[in-house]
Amino acid sequence: MQQEQIRQFTERYLAAFSAHIVETHPDYLTVKLPVEVDKDIGNRPFYWSWVEKMNLPYQPLVLTFCFDRERMPEGLRAEHLHLGAGRLQQIFQSARKHGSFVCMYEQAASPRPGARRTTPLVPWLGLNWKVSFICDKKRDMLLHFGINLHQPEIVSNFYPFLLQLSLTPSIPDYCYTLERRLSLAEAAAIAEQETRRLLAAEDGRWAEEARQRLDEELQILEGYYAELAARELDSGEADGDEPGAGGGESGGSEPDAISPPCGLAKTQEDAARTSESVPASPVPIAPRSAQPAPEPSAAGEEHRRGGGRILDFLRANGIPETPREEIVQEEWRSSTPEEEKRRRMEELRWQYEPRIEVQFLNGGLFYLQSTPPAKNRRNL
Repeated sequence: MQQEQIRQFTERYLAAFSAHIVETHPDYLTVKLPVEVDKDIGNRPFYWSWVEKMNLPYQPLVLTFCFDRERMPEGLRAEHLHLGAGRLQQIFQSARKHGSFVCMYEQAASPRPGARRTTPLVPWLGLNWKVSFICDKKRDMLLHFGINLHQPEIVSNFYPFLLQLSLTPSIPDYCYTLERRLSLAEAAAIAEQETRRLLAAEDGRWAEEARQRLDEELQILEGYYAELAARELDSGEADGDEPGAGGGESGGSEPDAISPPCGLAKTQEDAARTSESVPASPVPIAPRSAQPAPEPSAAGEEHRRGGGRILDFLRANGIPETPREEIVQEEWRSSTPEEEKRRRMEELRWQYEPRIEVQFLNGGLFYLQSTPPAKNRRNL
């Protein structure tokens, strides 16, 4: 989204809640938030819990949104609203929560003066689905269904058709709505059935190719761990065949002594004989001053057992402390090759295994005078 699109979306969002615009400027927008918007994007839940509990009057929050960082207003506390801003993500979530289902009426043409002709409006259920084909790649497909609740029929590409109409949230004058012969649950079931029919007609080569890639990756993984096991087996056999591992000719468990060369042996004998004939003078060693280690005081030991400075900080800031009996600390141990292999195989299956996910995006109940094109309609 470009900055101009972000501004247009923000203005439409605020207009949907009838927010009071304090000041509008090409570079920024100052608005007084209504109750619903304040609760969603105001970031003050404690204030609202206090106001509602004490039944106090509401003090509206005033925010200034800037859409160009280089043109921030001077003297105003403005917030830069861009695609990665946390406030804009809150606006998206609020719009998704409040606007996932709507009820709209087609704005019929104004009757001629003096005419009393009334216009019937046909009820339609519009549903938008997102179908995701997922493996190591991903492809999304949007489905827009419209189900006629008065005379059962289903229409594809219903949302582009709605964009061409003039819709209003209140029923226009001289209009009335026809009865609904299908319930909303029945219409949703029809849309689900139609989705399954379209998915069954899809080409399934993408799933076969994904399974082939999965088999190749699993074979590579099997080969790697087979070679790793063979190397460990070879290294174990090599360690068992080292000389000196078993008993020697001496029959003892100690390794055979290695005799030094003749000249070195003679020198060692002379040195030993000299040391025996000359008594060694004692070397005075100054005694080290014995300083006993300071014993920890009872108060310090109790403070250490109570958690020390870290828990003191947590308690001072009102952060709750987890009881010792609720702390689960398992002893760490290294994974075996079999466990590591199993984990990596599960990761590969999660990444490559083909699957289809269907997600409901939004929908609405629409009372229309116009009729969708016949090429997109199918009677039930």
